[in-house]
Amino acid sequence: MKEYDLQMAWKLSVLAGQSLKTIQGDAIEIIFPGFGPSALGGPDFTFAKIRINDTLWVGSVEIHLMSSQWYAHKHNVDHKYDNVILHVVWEYDVNVFSPDETAIPCLQVKDYFLASWFEEVDQKIFSSTNIPCGALIHNVSEVVWQSQLEVSLIERVERRVKEIEQLYINCHWNWDEALHRCIARFMGQKINNECMEQIACAVPYRILLKHTSSLPDLEAMLLGQGGFLQQESKDDYTKDLIQRYSFLCHKYGLQKVYNVSMQWQYKGLRPVSFPELRIAQWAYLLHAKGRLMHWALETSVSDLQRESHEIGDYWKNHYRLGHFSPSAVPKNIQWSKIVLINALIPFRIAYQKNKDSLEINRLIDAYEEIIPEKNKVVKLFESFGYHAFSARDTQAMLELYNNYCNYKKCLSCKIGHFILKKEGLL
Repeated sequence: MKEYDLQMAWKLSVLAGQSLKTIQGDAIEIIFPGFGPSALGGPDFTFAKIRINDTLWVGSVEIHLMSSQWYAHKHNVDHKYDNVILHVVWEYDVNVFSPDETAIPCLQVKDYFLASWFEEVDQKIFSSTNIPCGALIHNVSEVVWQSQLEVSLIERVERRVKEIEQLYINCHWNWDEALHRCIARFMGQKINNECMEQIACAVPYRILLKHTSSLPDLEAMLLGQGGFLQQESKDDYTKDLIQRYSFLCHKYGLQKVYNVSMQWQYKGLRPVSFPELRIAQWAYLLHAKGRLMHWALETSVSDLQRESHEIGDYWKNHYRLGHFSPSAVPKNIQWSKIVLINALIPFRIAYQKNKDSLEINRLIDAYEEIIPEKNKVVKLFESFGYHAFSARDTQAMLELYNNYCNYKKCLSCKIGHFILKKEGLL
């Protein structure tokens, strides 16, 4: 059993309706389990309402497997825990006292609740190899499914927005720089995101803006900082880029990112997603748009989705530097959709936060305008009969799978909750 399991059992009021007593012998009635579990530090549940004997208490509830964890986690010296009105534990192994040396009321759950309940939950909904509830998800109503998708979408957007807000701070409160790094990150496919962001950090956006009229200069700085210009030149174009990069490094005092070339991943990528080609597309975007803010904030979502960004002439028959391709490199609008979904819409929401709540709602709804993504997670849910009709669905599916299914957080999920009730476990 994990502490998370006990937290979810408390949140779902599995103990409700039983005649409960504290270790000290006082009668307990759970009026409201509280809000939680908290991920921000402090007690697990806040604003709980618990009747102990004839007194109604409002405060926090802390949950542990063993009562001794109160001291192991140093809650006794943390003032955030001073208002805990009930300590809920699986097993009470030591006495726990408040700062004024009075015993904190404690509920020992194993007196009322069998550990076999968790085993039964495991057997009922953790039996599938793909997703935990795979064997029973076909019983879930469309209303419950859509309700959980809405929760997952909002959680995904909020997480992206928080990342962008932190990026804005890291960029010394410069929205232009933050936007550039955000776009760069999501142009690299998932396996190369970190490397792309390293390049964006290594070449200040203000320097790139000085060279938007020269596509070769932009390619030289970005490819050079990515470690792609360290080998011997295989053709005249690469030789020219190496010379430009050397000159621009000296001019601007750029610190070379020597180790990044060892981190680029190609395995599993189609040629149109190779990092050199993505960097060339990034350079052309800067060349074509100049300052990105107006384009990113003012262009409609439908227009952004239709954009098919050009690349320099060299890259029309090269997927990698020095490797000629006899067939033309196809125009790739897929990366435009990836950047729109993961960077531009969340950036707009972060930028509009605390300014225009209606615009934020419109931006979240804009995911419905974008055609659905194709990936293994979406295919997995489709195999269970749940189809995606827009990026709103696919983004929610990704969040549901990555943050709930992967960690077996079925007790936090509306779908898991529905299945448990249907199976008589709640």
